[in-house]
Amino acid sequence: MKKVISTIQNALEYLDKLGPQKSFQLFRNLGYEALFSISEKVDHKKLLYLSQHLTEKEIVSLIQSISEPILVQLIGESDPADLVFFVKHLGLSELTILAHALPAEDVKRINQALGSKVIVEILQGLGSRESLEYLNSVGLDPFLDLAKSLPSKDFIPLAKALSPEECATWVKKRGVMEIPLLLKEFGTKNALHLLKKIGFSKVLPLLELFGLEELLALATLLSEMKLPRGKKPLQKKKLSSGKKKGKTRR
Repeated sequence: MKKVISTIQNALEYLDKLGPQKSFQLFRNLGYEALFSISEKVDHKKLLYLSQHLTEKEIVSLIQSISEPILVQLIGESDPADLVFFVKHLGLSELTILAHALPAEDVKRINQALGSKVIVEILQGLGSRESLEYLNSVGLDPFLDLAKSLPSKDFIPLAKALSPEECATWVKKRGVMEIPLLLKEFGTKNALHLLKKIGFSKVLPLLELFGLEELLALATLLSEMKLPRGKKPLQKKKLSSGKKKGKTRR
């Protein structure tokens, strides 16, 4: 009896908050059973917030794209305002990939550490599948430490310059915090140019040989040197042939 009363109260609240037109569209497109099934498993206020701030089409697509057990966990672990932001700015296809690839607890940790805006910037800059490759190769904690220590405008070019395996090797051998220091001291553009020019396989041994501080000091010293330039070979001047003398006529 309590369940029936609760269901009626929820339905009346949907009618009140969403209006009859949107409410009946949701009931018609999702079906009463599907809508009330998920209503019983997630916080009613969160679901109502999503229904208020997403269009009818977005709500239907969200519920139909992500399997119910995963969606229930995702809604339960997330701030509904963040989910609305993801749907609006990331898109349901990308959100579906992430929801099925990551546990809801990890999504919550990433969101709390970086914020929904930065997450969208990274995912749009790298792509969802590429970002997941990085996350799986490096590990969640190092990934978050690196992403928190760099603005997304620097993190994205770095992730494009280093493969997930190379970044994982760097983190394993040298740790995380050396990377943002390197980008800061050299400048992101210069550091990435150095990686591209010399190659990751040579940069890492240089860091292991000198250490970051000595390598930076050496780079500063070299930049201040006035290196002698070899004299350019003199170009041979063409001898002017002068005017050709014609034969004198007698």
